[in-house]
Amino acid sequence: MVKKEQLFSLIKSLTKAEKRYFKLFASINSADTNYILLFDAIDSQNVYNEKAIKEKFKEKNFIKQLHVTKNYLNKLILKSLRNYHSKISVDAELKDLLREIEILYRKELFEQCSDAISKAERISKDFENQTALLEIQSWKRKLLLTKGEAFRNQNKVNKIIADEKEILENLFTHNEYWHYTINVFDYFRKGKKELNALLKNKLINDENNAKTLQSKILFYHLKYSFAIAQNKSEEALTNLTRLIKLIEKHPARITDDPHSYITALNNKIGMLLNLKNYNEIPELLFKVRNVPQKYKLKDESKITFKLLLRTYNVELEMYRDTENIKKGIELIDEVKDFVTKNNDSISPDYKSLLFYQFAYIYFMNKNYGESLKWINKIIGGVIGKGREDIESYARFLNLIIHYELNNVYVLRYAVEATRRFLKKKRDLKEFEKILLKFFSRLSTCQSEKHKELFSNLNMELFSGITADQKANILDYLNFEKWIESKK
Repeated sequence: MVKKEQLFSLIKSLTKAEKRYFKLFASINSADTNYILLFDAIDSQNVYNEKAIKEKFKEKNFIKQLHVTKNYLNKLILKSLRNYHSKISVDAELKDLLREIEILYRKELFEQCSDAISKAERISKDFENQTALLEIQSWKRKLLLTKGEAFRNQNKVNKIIADEKEILENLFTHNEYWHYTINVFDYFRKGKKELNALLKNKLINDENNAKTLQSKILFYHLKYSFAIAQNKSEEALTNLTRLIKLIEKHPARITDDPHSYITALNNKIGMLLNLKNYNEIPELLFKVRNVPQKYKLKDESKITFKLLLRTYNVELEMYRDTENIKKGIELIDEVKDFVTKNNDSISPDYKSLLFYQFAYIYFMNKNYGESLKWINKIIGGVIGKGREDIESYARFLNLIIHYELNNVYVLRYAVEATRRFLKKKRDLKEFEKILLKFFSRLSTCQSEKHKELFSNLNMELFSGITADQKANILDYLNFEKWIESKK
């Protein structure tokens, strides 16, 4: 991002409520009214245009040093956001409490300072905020020293020292878990010696060495990752289930930061999809979608949007895989409304995924016209640059649909367009070469020879390949089933 566009991006990221609060915050000081004018001018632009800003305010003194004014406005917005979001999380609340402790200490209001320390320590312990706890111990010791009580209360000071040691040990252990979590797959690439040493590590083998909830979360995530790396699907699922149950025992922690919980649920859904174990998925989808309401999340609308986006895609994929066309089409209608309402917030990647699911479900229902409509949105550039793998599969589905619609002349053109698209991106895969050759022949030969071409295609595509290679070919488009229906 160009530096001069950073203020524009910050302003555009604000919600209506945040913008309203900023204007109230800035209007308290009459000297800040120029900043409100500049704020509104930038907010009214769809693309940042500094030249237009300079022209609009050419009579104003602040425009002579626009970079200084923008810098101050940026700081003013961030200051208002700090105030507005002072209760956004326990971490934010603790930072405010720690500032209060320092202010009260400097004003020598020691009794109030002690009360604030006690409150901060209680919250920090409840939420296992080790860094805040460490700072609190420092303030406890400083207060005892200032009041001249340190040597008369050696037991209190020794308790502070012991607590600091325990906190540092917890931080060190948590850091170790993070190290193994981030580098887990590297150990599998290093060789047996390093891997065996890791597998014997006491932090990996015994949950009791994870003293805090955050460390326990990383412990189970590690166990899940180990199982994935060793292709032990059932063991991976078991560890995900344990992780989910562990986090659910701490609802206040989910309310404060739901990401570990949501990640665990999403990982389990993804595993069940890959294993084609669909029975548990609906309940998990409900759990994910219900997180904002059940745990009374702050900033619920933004989190709900992200959860719906992901779970809609997963649910459509499930109906596609299970060929539950009725439920798939019912859900498509709901997702269409969601996309219309949130169009600007949905990335091209997600649009290409959702639209492909629409197209495929309509294709399975033999509604080729409707399927083609959504395919054209992907390959016609309407949504911008989507996922490359989805765009590739969309082009092959496009060829199939044109064949089904008997659009022979369009099919000839579409084959070459698909070939050009794939060659621009990378070298053609072997199965893509076979398919392109097949569709090219299909578009030029007599219809009575089609059955023979389909029989030959089945042999060319799938003979002499492994189950994993076959699964990769059929990942987003079941060529095999379509071929079988034509033989």
